[in-house]
Amino acid sequence: MKKYIILFSVFLVVVSGLVFAAGFFKGGEKNRDDGAAAVAIPEKVMANRFGFLSGGEPENPFVGDAGAAWVRPHPGPFLWDSMQSGQGSAISFDKTDETVRNQQNQNYGTLATLWPFAEWDQISGVNAAKCQVSRQDEFLPQNDKKERGDYLPWHRCNPIDWASYEKWVAAIVERYDGDGQNDMPGLKIPIKYWEVMNEPDLAGGLEGSRLSFYKQDASAYAELLIKTAKAIRAIDPDAKILIAGAAGADDRFLNFYKTVFADPEAAAAFDIGNIHCISNERGTHDFNVAAYKKILKNFNLEKPVWVTEAEAFNGDTAQENYALTKQSVAGAIAAGAEKIFFTRFNFDDFRTDMSVKNEVSEQSVKDSEQKYRAITEEY
Repeated sequence: MKKYIILFSVFLVVVSGLVFAAGFFKGGEKNRDDGAAAVAIPEKVMANRFGFLSGGEPENPFVGDAGAAWVRPHPGPFLWDSMQSGQGSAISFDKTDETVRNQQNQNYGTLATLWPFAEWDQISGVNAAKCQVSRQDEFLPQNDKKERGDYLPWHRCNPIDWASYEKWVAAIVERYDGDGQNDMPGLKIPIKYWEVMNEPDLAGGLEGSRLSFYKQDASAYAELLIKTAKAIRAIDPDAKILIAGAAGADDRFLNFYKTVFADPEAAAAFDIGNIHCISNERGTHDFNVAAYKKILKNFNLEKPVWVTEAEAFNGDTAQENYALTKQSVAGAIAAGAEKIFFTRFNFDDFRTDMSVKNEVSEQSVKDSEQKYRAITEEY
């Protein structure tokens, strides 16, 4: 009997060792402590209400000089297509690391937009042709007139290989979550805010249109939102998830989101609401925040709201554009906006086609910087 007890004890030791090993290696490197310290977004950045869209420029001192502390790279480098060349291939963080380093060098917080498109994945679907955007689309690489350096691929539907997509999302979040494990070397300001795509309510677009970020309907976007949110939270439970920004506040845009909000799982998947206001919307003086908040309330959703694209350039002069912007900032904050990201750096910018660069004088830029600072310092 004693012999069997000894053998059973040895068995337990071996099994315990295997269980420990399995737990240690589960998820690969995730459970390894590499000695890095955990980091957080500085309180000064968190308290700042303002940011700007950024393009392919390495650094943008204008943001800080204008009194803002956030950037939203657009479209940005967080694109599946540019980070992974095929199923199971290594994920490249070269461009995303560069972006994060550039922003933290200037003490900016980053709102990252996740783009779920990879050509190798998209063309594996039986209906890939339905996912094609127009050849005139502004964000195709051959149409990059603004030298952004980032692009979107030709096909823009939900992933076919969901498992590979979710692994890609998990890898990105793990690298920039700031928990001290498997973070980007030298990470100082983590990414804690993730936006699930952009303006899917422009779904389908029109032939010849230069803007069509997504080629599916609201139900498909709800699925994307749910699965992306789960992948993010599995790695970083403290992360905050923004639903994609509504392209505007009229019915053709907000009706799309009504379908998303009606799905309880989709409604629970995001933490922060998201609205845009571009200068062609002349009837609003709050960057569309009140209209968006009303829709949220109709679905009993108590969510903070960010305006991740904000402009009110409807004047005939730089001074008028400044006055309208200031008025809309006041209206948006009064309506409940927590953060506002401006789309334009110069109040002398009168472009109607945002796919081309804006050429302005250095003095005009300096004047606009001072005007923006007058706004940001008030709040």
